[in-house]
Amino acid sequence: MVRTVKNEKWPDFVNSYASWWASHVLDWLQYGKRLLVVHYEDLKQALLPKLREMVRFLNITVTEDRLLCVENNRDGNFKRSRARRPETFEPFTLEMKDLINKYILTVDKALRERNFMGLPEEYLPR
Repeated sequence: MVRTVKNEKWPDFVNSYASWWASHVLDWLQYGKRLLVVHYEDLKQALLPKLREMVRFLNITVTEDRLLCVENNRDGNFKRSRARRPETFEPFTLEMKDLINKYILTVDKALRERNFMGLPEEYLPR
């Protein structure tokens, strides 16, 4: 049996925040003059190279010691517990997934049209 979220406000939350996320990205792509797109997953995989890229983009000076300090403390002291949800937990209905997937594809397409790297593969609908 698959457990789902039983809250009448959940569908409205999913709808409003999924559309907010997409419109936020699309507005930056349309109106931003100078942009650097950084995906969280890229930071997780290659923290120092991405930070160096960000520092260059922002045209600021940061010492190598400061960057290495970030690398050495990448996990930080404040982490959420890894309490596992049951394998059968599914917060999204099929309708919600379809809606979210449309926004994901729209944002991915807009990023690629502006010659940015698209969204990470694990975000794209299968």
